[in-house]
Amino acid sequence: MSIRDQIAPLEALAAIDADIRRIDAELTKHRGGLETLRTDVKALEDRMKGDRETIAAMEKTRNELMTELRPMASQIERSREKLQRSRNERESNAAQREVEELRKLSRDREVEIERISMAIDQARASTEDTEVKRGKLQAEIDGTSDGTTKAVTSLEADRAIKAEAREKVVAKLPVVIYRRYQSVSTRRPMAIAKTTDGTCLGCHIAVPPMMFQKMRRQDEFEQCPNCRRILYYVPPEASTDGGSADSSRA
Repeated sequence: MSIRDQIAPLEALAAIDADIRRIDAELTKHRGGLETLRTDVKALEDRMKGDRETIAAMEKTRNELMTELRPMASQIERSREKLQRSRNERESNAAQREVEELRKLSRDREVEIERISMAIDQARASTEDTEVKRGKLQAEIDGTSDGTTKAVTSLEADRAIKAEAREKVVAKLPVVIYRRYQSVSTRRPMAIAKTTDGTCLGCHIAVPPMMFQKMRRQDEFEQCPNCRRILYYVPPEASTDGGSADSSRA
């Protein structure tokens, strides 16, 4: 097979690979978009679970404080009665300190109960807001899941067709050229480029004059010294604008 016979399969292979890359990018976008939504829903559900556990712990603490607070009113009343029955200054001072200490404990409990109640209200509001967000995301998932599944199925079918066409094109190429193509394509999405005047149309850098003269004989493929793409010569009158090998940049 002459180099002229190999150019068409190489260009076809490059075009098919470009299509496959596009399809793969769209598949990643569809799959990733749905997966991102599901991840976001899971994060919101974890947040709600944590908030509910926090609320439960705060409610338990508040209930314990309220349990401690209830008998304090009776204790304060008994201390007042003790103050009224005091027979001397010493008993009076002791009873007064007891009343003040009980009042302080009662106020501290009331302040702490109020603080916890406010924190509980805030946590509940946050949980409700998170629940609303989760509901919206879940509705979005439910609304797009069918469409995404259909799009993915269609893209996978297109990719299978492209892959089959690719195998047929590859079979037309010498093994050595295909291996070189594969090696370049790991570094450059577009692995081939052509030249009509000594300038690589992949990276737009001029090749050495001696290499260009050799390429004009079309005896074998070269590799661009700059971008390493498989390079081949096409006479100006045979070159068409917008060809597949012209479309990429270094």
